[in-house]
Amino acid sequence: MGQRLFSGLRLHVKQRIALGVAMLVVSFGYLPINRAMSGGATVEIWLDQLMPFWAIWIVPYLLAIAWWLVAGAWALLKMEDPLWLAFVSSWILACLIGFMIFILYPTYMVRPDSTGSGWAESLVAHVYANDRTHNAFPSMHLWSTVTITLYWSNWKPKWRMWLWTATILVALSTVLSGQHWILDVVGGTLLAALCYYLGPLLVASVCPIRRRQPSSRAGG
Repeated sequence: MGQRLFSGLRLHVKQRIALGVAMLVVSFGYLPINRAMSGGATVEIWLDQLMPFWAIWIVPYLLAIAWWLVAGAWALLKMEDPLWLAFVSSWILACLIGFMIFILYPTYMVRPDSTGSGWAESLVAHVYANDRTHNAFPSMHLWSTVTITLYWSNWKPKWRMWLWTATILVALSTVLSGQHWILDVVGGTLLAALCYYLGPLLVASVCPIRRRQPSSRAGG
């Protein structure tokens, strides 16, 4: 586990906040890349042709974003210092690698037509209008959600089953709402798994870690 690399780490409140701000700032790198990219390729496979479009799946897709914000704030406030640093390092590394892939190998989604007039279709139309079709592979929805699930499964092990169930629902939502191809989901999941291990290793290898000093006992 990544936090073992930082065993005994002590962070000041300002350091914890700085890490949280860095995590947020890096995450917002998605937006300018999404709006700047053009051209590229798709990673559609034959299985994608079998996937239906259900507008209602846009709901768990959007709820996932709310969960990221809640989870990030909760971790900032309550997570132990070693686990917090490991979590932030995995998150930031996944974002940096994902964004580099977006730029070097641009991909896009061919979205289905949303022709209904219900509230779910209107919500889909709003998402489509504000989120361009690029930044498809790997799926940021998956690398973000899976990173949280991996760390929360360690931090709150009693929640593991519910966390992974929710993660599967998020994966389905990205495909069934017309936001991603199946390989986007696979790529995002693998990226999260890679950075879960690699992020803390990189930080531990390049950053000096301040650890708690063992308490001394008065001699008799």
